[in-house]
Amino acid sequence: MTLAMASAAQAAPDSPRAAQLDAAEAALGRRDEGGAIVLLERADADFPNDPQILRLLGTAHARAGHYPQAIATLKHAQQLAPTDNDIGAALARAYMWSGDRDAAGREVAAIEQRSPQDPDAAAIRRQLDAKPGPPPRSRFGLAAAQGFSHVSFDNRPSRTWSTTTLAIYGRVGEGTTLALAGEREDRQSFVDTRIEGRIDQRIGPNLRAYAAIAGTPHADFREKWSISGGIEADISSYASLLADVRHAQYRDVSVTTFLPGLRLNAARIGVSATVRMINLWDEQGTHRAGVSGRLDGTLRSGATLYAGAATYPDTEAGITRQVHSLFLGGTVPIAERITLRAGLDYDRRRSTYTRKGGSVGLQFGF
Repeated sequence: MTLAMASAAQAAPDSPRAAQLDAAEAALGRRDEGGAIVLLERADADFPNDPQILRLLGTAHARAGHYPQAIATLKHAQQLAPTDNDIGAALARAYMWSGDRDAAGREVAAIEQRSPQDPDAAAIRRQLDAKPGPPPRSRFGLAAAQGFSHVSFDNRPSRTWSTTTLAIYGRVGEGTTLALAGEREDRQSFVDTRIEGRIDQRIGPNLRAYAAIAGTPHADFREKWSISGGIEADISSYASLLADVRHAQYRDVSVTTFLPGLRLNAARIGVSATVRMINLWDEQGTHRAGVSGRLDGTLRSGATLYAGAATYPDTEAGITRQVHSLFLGGTVPIAERITLRAGLDYDRRRSTYTRKGGSVGLQFGF
């Protein structure tokens, strides 16, 4: 695409390209570099050799700490638009954050030669002249949520249950995130507190994986311990394959679950659809199955929405029942580093109870 064509596309605010760029810029605005990278890689596939898309993609990689990918992407953009000062400034920042201050200085000097009063070049020059500090590779966050449920039993009076969740997470390396979460569920007669540690790893531009271990001290209805893991592989700009496996030990039984799935992405309208098959085996080898479906959407404001339904086997207090579930919710950025989360859900656990609940929480980024 020529620069003239790119400018014409940019001038049409409702064009598919503009929608993709708006969604990516919203993701960058809420510090979701991973989401921005996915959106921009799809935009790059739809509109190859577009300097603006490549500039944003390189910027997202740089902010995520993927410095080699960022520099390579921005150099490609610079070859397409060698006098674009925005691209030059993005490349200078990527060099500076990677620790190559000499290369950053050369990029700034080139901008200064073309535009002596360029404000971005002046800001980067001040940073280069200051005492070097560590690049912003790691970012941490806190999340807290509170939920309440009205539970109607088949053979006894109704109850109100509550769930309190606290989590801390942080990026500890290139594409690596660690998280620690605690969930306290109060069912009036019994209280279980489950603790989980998790690591997420981006293996490449199209492959992501995670592993987790969890435990519930003095468990009544939650598992005593569990291990889980999964992968997500992009097979095209429109589809990803999913696979998750989990083994859990309860007081009297153990169960293993396997969830293969498919996610379809329509980045141009900011919508994705996920379908999963849910398989459960108990320690006798008995197999039970279910299915779930979910829709996710991202608005130009940065808010997200989701809704879904599922029917699946679930083990609780060592007993496996079929559950029918409906859920919906979303997130809204309320400040630069603060996100509000809220959700509603409905569960019908066969021959046991019906639960209607809601939750609200806040996520803080640092």
